[in-house]
Amino acid sequence: MKTAKAVSTVVKLIKLPFKLLALPLILILMTAVILVRMVTNLSSYIVGPLMLFILGFGIYSAVQQRWTSVAILAVSEVLCVAVMFFAFSVVSALEGMRDFLVSFVHS
Repeated sequence: MKTAKAVSTVVKLIKLPFKLLALPLILILMTAVILVRMVTNLSSYIVGPLMLFILGFGIYSAVQQRWTSVAILAVSEVLCVAVMFFAFSVVSALEGMRDFLVSFVHS
C-alpha cells in the first residue's frame, strides 16, 4: 500500500516541472489563438467580397465564352477557399494544443 502511494508521489514530483513549463506555453497559445482568430475574422471581410467578385467575373466570362478566363477565375476561387480553410484549421490546431496542455496541467 505504501509503495503505491510513494510511486504516486514520485510521479507527481516528476510531472511538476513540466506542468510549470506548460503554463507559459498555455499563455502563448491562448494569445496566438486570439490573434489568429482576429486575423481570420478580419480577413474574411476582405476575402468574402473578393470571392463574390471573382464569382461574378467567372459567370460573366462563362456567358462571354472566355473559357481560359473561367478556368483562371475558378482556380483563384478554389485558392481563396483553401486559404480560408487553412486559416481555420490552424486555429483549431492551436486550440487543440492549448486544450491538451490545460488537461495536462489539471491532471
